[in-house]
Amino acid sequence: MDYPEAIALQWWTQEEPFNDVVMAVQEITAADTTRRADYMRYVRMYGNRDLYGFAPYTHTQVMSQDRVTMNVVKACCDTAVSRLSRSQPRPRFLTHGGNWSLKRKARLMERFVDHAFYAAHMYDLAPRVLLDAAVLGTGVLKVYRHRQDITLERVFPGEVFVNPADGFYGEPRNLYQRKFIDRAVLCDMFPDKAGMIREANRTTNTQDYGVDSLVDQLEVVEAWHLPSSKDSGDGRHVICITNGTLLDEQWTRGYFPFCFVRWTERLLGYWGQGVTEDILGIQLEINRLLLKIQKAFHLISTPRIYVEAGSKVRKSFFNNEMGTIIPYTGAAPIVATPPSLNREIFEHLERLYQRAFEITGVSQLSSTGQKPAGLDSGVALREYQDIEALRFTTISRQYESMFTTAAKQIVNLGQDIYAEDNAYSVTLERDKNTIEVLDFSDINMEADDYVLKVFPASSLPHTPSGRLAMVQELLNGGLIPPEEAKQLLDFPDLEAKMSLDRATSDLIDRNIEFILDDGRYMPPHPYQDHALALRKVQAAIQVAEQNNVPSDRLQMLRQYLTQTHLYLEQANQQRMANQQGAMIPGAPPAAGPTGANPLAMTPEGGNMPV
Repeated sequence: MDYPEAIALQWWTQEEPFNDVVMAVQEITAADTTRRADYMRYVRMYGNRDLYGFAPYTHTQVMSQDRVTMNVVKACCDTAVSRLSRSQPRPRFLTHGGNWSLKRKARLMERFVDHAFYAAHMYDLAPRVLLDAAVLGTGVLKVYRHRQDITLERVFPGEVFVNPADGFYGEPRNLYQRKFIDRAVLCDMFPDKAGMIREANRTTNTQDYGVDSLVDQLEVVEAWHLPSSKDSGDGRHVICITNGTLLDEQWTRGYFPFCFVRWTERLLGYWGQGVTEDILGIQLEINRLLLKIQKAFHLISTPRIYVEAGSKVRKSFFNNEMGTIIPYTGAAPIVATPPSLNREIFEHLERLYQRAFEITGVSQLSSTGQKPAGLDSGVALREYQDIEALRFTTISRQYESMFTTAAKQIVNLGQDIYAEDNAYSVTLERDKNTIEVLDFSDINMEADDYVLKVFPASSLPHTPSGRLAMVQELLNGGLIPPEEAKQLLDFPDLEAKMSLDRATSDLIDRNIEFILDDGRYMPPHPYQDHALALRKVQAAIQVAEQNNVPSDRLQMLRQYLTQTHLYLEQANQQRMANQQGAMIPGAPPAAGPTGANPLAMTPEGGNMPV
């Protein structure tokens, strides 16, 4: 018998796609019941709450429970996430042997991405996405723009859908997101569709809301279809509600606007495998043992009293009062308190709890914030942390990849905003005391001009003792000078003192940066550390010559160097004259080598022949 070939539901080919998009989500949801059921179980395990669903109304409906628990799932997930999210990866733009101009754009692009991360709270959202990956197997971060702002959002994985067949090899071409948004917010986002939004039903599922709900949220479905090739033009992006389409545009990107973090990659399929799934059986066995122990304790909580048959002991004599006198004839009553359970049950419970941490890859001591006994030195503690971190190599790369993927999408969104009006600027922090307005045209680069990599914000230990020990080792080994050692310590209590000690070095760096980046000459100060300035400026000149810095800025650096040489020579002559004058009683203080005032040598911003 011949069966007719099924026609695929291709909403991206329809002129009005909202009906097909809603239908596609309903069909995928029905086919994806196993994953959503697993998510329900994992969320219950982690939160120790028997909730009914993920919708706005059902997630607050919790079944009553009255049981003893040892939530090893939560302990393992929280410990692993805390261990991994301590570092704050920072994307770096590395050029392919580019000249000074391209390298300057790369530095400015880093500052642009840093600003976007800070404005969108990236380093607050990233641990939450990582926690989703630990509990559910997959964490989702969305990168999108709202008018002229670039926004990051943590998305619950249960609201993202991929057709199981489409995602069989891990590279789907269609992706859907279901979300509930306030009706008034939608009207503000799509003012030309306000009439349609006001008439829309709240959801396609009546169980999503209770009859007494006081909120007015609409179910919004967003769908993406990736283009078949770079120039095919068949990519599409739509945003739909129950009665119409709010947004319909061509999608030209070869990726979805999401960053996915999978705790462990599955051999087949799109979604990852998390810690909860790995230790689910252990948690269930722990729960069963706890119920058995609880029941046994309740049964044995009252001691057994043995009274000889035929004795004249009345039951009313036994009560909870202290010092009760019990008259008896014959053998005395015997009060027995037998053990509630075999000791092996408690040992088995402890073994299961420990084994869950071993499977996760963290130590049980880490979950309680303790260190192994005998590890007191900074070297030993770092070695122990490195061994523990080997277990998380794969997920660490996934976590860092989220930052690089987000940075690439942020750059692409910035290019889109700039391309619309050829005008896009952001206000960035230049240093701790200065801000500047940066035009995107000054930082725009082609994708072939750079390589994007991530580096930790700090590779040093996080505890003061560990940081101090490592910095001390670097200082003793001659790998860093004392000035950099003070910067690496970065203790909040020492910030005020450190800022004074670093003032001279920071001022020299700022002057060099103004010359190279802005072409603005900032003359040296007569009372700065001239020896330090000579070292820094000489190094800056050598690097600038290698990077083909424009000649006028090289000339400013040489001018800065010459003026610093004069200040240094003048200071040396003044010191020698003071020493000679001190040897002659009653001699007046010596003037400068020419009697000139150092402050009047060169006016601020003035040019000096080289």
